[in-house]
This record gives sequence, structure tokens and C-alpha cells, in this order.
Amino acid sequence: MNSQNPQEMRLLLVEDSPADVYLVKEAMRREGLNFSLEVADNGETAIQILNRLDADTQEAPPGLLMVDLNVPRRNGSEVLDRLRHSPRCGRIPVIMISSSDSPLDRRRAFDLGVTEYFLKPSSLAEFMSLGKMVRRLFESHQSAA
Repeated sequence: MNSQNPQEMRLLLVEDSPADVYLVKEAMRREGLNFSLEVADNGETAIQILNRLDADTQEAPPGLLMVDLNVPRRNGSEVLDRLRHSPRCGRIPVIMISSSDSPLDRRRAFDLGVTEYFLKPSSLAEFMSLGKMVRRLFESHQSAA
């Protein structure tokens, strides 16, 4: 737990690769972030979670969404589109995580309202930089709220 930011971050991660879920958790730990992570391993489950959050005003929405562009059942773009139409979650920051460096994929992601686009790197050290990105986005979103 980081003494400078003891508030727990609630995060929703849409990722079908257990290895990448592990790396995301490790990046957060190495950054010293206090977080809880709900994982959806496909886009349909992520959309069901957003529907649940919109229906249940007692449950706090996540402070950040991380979504892989290429997840099964509904892709990351579809999840993002649903998120941006959510009355409770529509304004949260989003990190699109992808192995695609295609300018078209990046442009489409930003057109749909992605806050950051994180290209999955080949090295562990580069992947760990995701923790810094999460901290920056969460803190800037909290100060703007």
C-alpha cells in the first residue's frame, strides 16, 4: 500500500489471457498501488458487469477500465462503446491494451473515447510501466471528480 495514496482503486480489467492478467496485477503491485481488480475474460461478461453497475446504484463503479482490444465474444471496441453509454461508468478513464500497433486500431480506440492506448510490449520491464500509467490516470481522474 502506498502511503501517499492509500485510497483503494477499483479497477475492471477485460482480458482473456491469464498471463496478461498476472502481468497487469504485477505492474500495479510494483507501482505500490492499493487496488481491487475485477476481471472479465470476455467482452460479453464485461458488458454484463456494466449493466449490473448501471442497475445497482449501491455498488461503486470502477475508477478505471483496462480493456484488451481483442477479447472473445464482444471485442474491446464494443465494450468501450457500451461503457461510454453507461450513465454511471461513462466518464471513467480507459486504457486500451493491445498487441496491435495499427494506426487504424489506435485511431478507432481514441474515436471511441479511450484515454490511453497501451501497446503490449515484449519485455517485462516495459510492461511494468503500465503501473505508472494507471497511477497517473487514476490520480488525475480523482482530482477532476
